[in-house]
Amino acid sequence: MNKPEAESTYQVWYCNRCDKACKIQPPTIKPGCRCANPVPGVRPTLVTQMAQMKPRPVQALTEEEARLRSLARKDQRVTVTYEAEVSKAWLRADANGAKRIQFIVTTPDGRRHVVDPSLPGLHVEAAPEGERPVVVVTVIGGLL
Repeated sequence: MNKPEAESTYQVWYCNRCDKACKIQPPTIKPGCRCANPVPGVRPTLVTQMAQMKPRPVQALTEEEARLRSLARKDQRVTVTYEAEVSKAWLRADANGAKRIQFIVTTPDGRRHVVDPSLPGLHVEAAPEGERPVVVVTVIGGLL
């Protein structure tokens, strides 16, 4: 038999012996009555069946992914640290005329980011000699 699509309405005649469906119109669902001689009711009952949700696949989380999901809460305070190489730096005048420095940094995967040290919670440190500069970002808030 076919499974119901979005929403389906059926006429169902219930057996007076076992109180299970003995006749269904249109015949897309198998009746539940197993009586040898079913005794259908006089009038059918209209039954509306909603579509069945597909079960979501279950996947095991790694310990790292479980830890990150527990941190991804609204208003959760986290510290994100990544290493980047300074590609470009310049001075920018703000609305009050004060000059502020900004950086464009390139991470090891080749992505470029604009870093504005005047933003609250952002701190740029020099890495030990011979290494790349490190950008430490404190983010307030989460993804979920």
